[in-house]
Amino acid sequence: MKNLLAVLSLVLFTSSASASSSNVKFVSLDNTAESKICVLAATNGYRAAIKQAEKMNNVHAYNITCNGQNIRDFSNSFKAQPVKAIEKSVFIKPANNSIESMICAQAVKNGLDSVVGKTKYDVNEMVCNGLRISQFVKRYSNS
Repeated sequence: MKNLLAVLSLVLFTSSASASSSNVKFVSLDNTAESKICVLAATNGYRAAIKQAEKMNNVHAYNITCNGQNIRDFSNSFKAQPVKAIEKSVFIKPANNSIESMICAQAVKNGLDSVVGKTKYDVNEMVCNGLRISQFVKRYSNS
């Protein structure tokens, strides 16, 4: 039974990575206040650019366009997108031919209800690889 965990292998991990603005260097073509605000919007976000513009005289941040876009859209185009949750796929194989090992494997594959009442054991009291069977099923089930 202890070897069952060794047999479990996580077969597939996928995640979506997205580019972050730290991989990009922003440079203004001139030394104007508007260009500086655009660089700030790209690197630190829209709110930081608005706050800085409010501190400057004669700069109306809401009217600024950066590379042909309004400042809000420009800033949002450089925000890092959230990473998608990691999906897992688990391959289950009993470690040996013992009834306990097979019950643990079947519970993970088909759900805990699939083994309750089909054996002389009190399934809720079973331990699979040091975990209560309900915790074991929750950790290693594909759903």
